[in-house]
Amino acid sequence: MHTYKATSRLIADPITTANPAPEGAERSQPGGRRILLHAPDITLKGRNQRDFQQALIRNVRLHLSRSGYHWNAGASRGRVCILVPERSAIDIPDALALLRRIPGVAALADALWIPPREAYTEDRQVNWDLLTPKVIDLAASIYREHASFAVRFNRVDKQLLTISSAVGERLGAAIVQATAWDKVNLKRPDCTFHIDAYPDGLYLYTDKLKGVGGLPVGTGGRVLALLSGGIDSPVAAYLLAKRGCEVDLFHLSASHLSVSEIADSVIGRLVRQLSRHTGRMHLHVAPNTYFDMALKGRPTGYEVVLFRRFLLRVAAEQANRIGALALVNGDSLGQVASQTLENMVSVTRCIETPVFRPLVGTNKDEIIDLARWIGTYEISIDPYKDCCALIAGNPKTRSTHEALVELEQTLIPDYPQLMARTLQDMTVLEFAYGERVTPNINTHKQEEFT
Repeated sequence: MHTYKATSRLIADPITTANPAPEGAERSQPGGRRILLHAPDITLKGRNQRDFQQALIRNVRLHLSRSGYHWNAGASRGRVCILVPERSAIDIPDALALLRRIPGVAALADALWIPPREAYTEDRQVNWDLLTPKVIDLAASIYREHASFAVRFNRVDKQLLTISSAVGERLGAAIVQATAWDKVNLKRPDCTFHIDAYPDGLYLYTDKLKGVGGLPVGTGGRVLALLSGGIDSPVAAYLLAKRGCEVDLFHLSASHLSVSEIADSVIGRLVRQLSRHTGRMHLHVAPNTYFDMALKGRPTGYEVVLFRRFLLRVAAEQANRIGALALVNGDSLGQVASQTLENMVSVTRCIETPVFRPLVGTNKDEIIDLARWIGTYEISIDPYKDCCALIAGNPKTRSTHEALVELEQTLIPDYPQLMARTLQDMTVLEFAYGERVTPNINTHKQEEFT
C-alpha cells in the first residue's frame, strides 16, 4: 500500500476574487460550489461538438428551472458547469438526483471551486496555503472508518507548472497527518479526492456520481414510440431518448377515451413519468374500436398479429404527419407468441417506415431493472385494459406477410376507410417535465386519411 509523507497543516486565506463565469453564463460570487457535468459521448462529435454541448446545456437549464432551481449553466473547457448560489447549497443533493437522469450526462460531481487568482500563484504554481486546508477539511468531513483513499490531480491548464505527482504526494500526506484517514490505495481506493486544475480555477470534489450517459434529447431526430400499458414499451421509448431522439408516444386504446381519462390512465401516467427524463413529449391516442368491430366474431388465430399490423399502419401514418423518421416498440425476441422472429418480420413488412426494437435481445429481468430505474415499473404493473390482452388467446407463432395480406383483404375489404376513421379520432396530449401541459391546446381531430 502506498504511503504519503506527512506535511504541516496550513491556514487558508479568504477568497476575495470574483470568478470568470463559464461561457454562456453570468458571473457568480467569488468561490463557492459548482456542479460539473461530464458528457464523454459529446466529445466524440468533432466539429459538431459545440451543437451537442449547447443542446445539453439547454436541457439542463430547462430541467433545473422547471424544478425551481434558477441556476446558471454554461460550457467550460469541454464540460458543463452549473453555478450554485451560496443560498442554494442545501438544494445540491436534490439537484444532483435530478441531473443524473438527464440523457447526455454520464457523470457529475459537486465541486468546491477556487478562482484562479486565489488558486494559483504569480509564478503559475498551485497555491498550497489555500488548497491544502480545503482538502483537509473535505477529507475530515467525509471520513469513513477503515476506508482507503487516493488523491488525483488533473492538470488541464498546461501553463500550470506544478507537477501532478507532487500534488498527490503533498495533499495525501496532509490528509494522513491531519485527519483519521490512514489507508492509501492508488489503484482501487474507496474514496478519491479529485483536484482539477483549469484556467478558470481549481475544482475540488470526491467521487463522481454516475449519470445515464448517452446524448442530449433533441440531437438525434424524431421518433414515434408505440406505448402499451406494459413494462417493455416505456423502457424502449426511454432508450431512444437516451440516444438523443425526440420521442413522441402513440397508443391504441381499447375504446374511445376522453382527454381526462387518457391523462389519468396508466398510459398518461407513464408518459408523465417518462417526461421527467426527456422533457417535452406528446402522446397520440387513437381508438381501436373500429378495427375491433371489423374482426369481431371471426376468429382466425392471427388476431394479435393482424392487430399489430393495424397498429403499425396507423402509427406510421401518424409518424409521417408529425415528421417522425421511425417507429419504436418494445419487442423482445421470443418473449411472447407475437414476438417470434417470423411474426416480427411479417408484422413489420406491412409498412415502409423503419421500426426500431432496442429491447430485441434483452432479457425480461434486465428490462424490469431499467423500468425500475426510470420509475415506470410500478405504473406498468397497475391494471389497464390493453388491446392485446383483450384479443383471443393462443395466437399463431408463425405467419407470413403474404398470408396476412390475403386475410386482411378477406376480413377487412374497406381497410382505407377503417384507417381514416381511426386517424380522424386521434387525440394528442402534451406533457413536460413530469406534468401534463394544459389547457388541451394539442387536442384535435386529424385530417382525412387518404
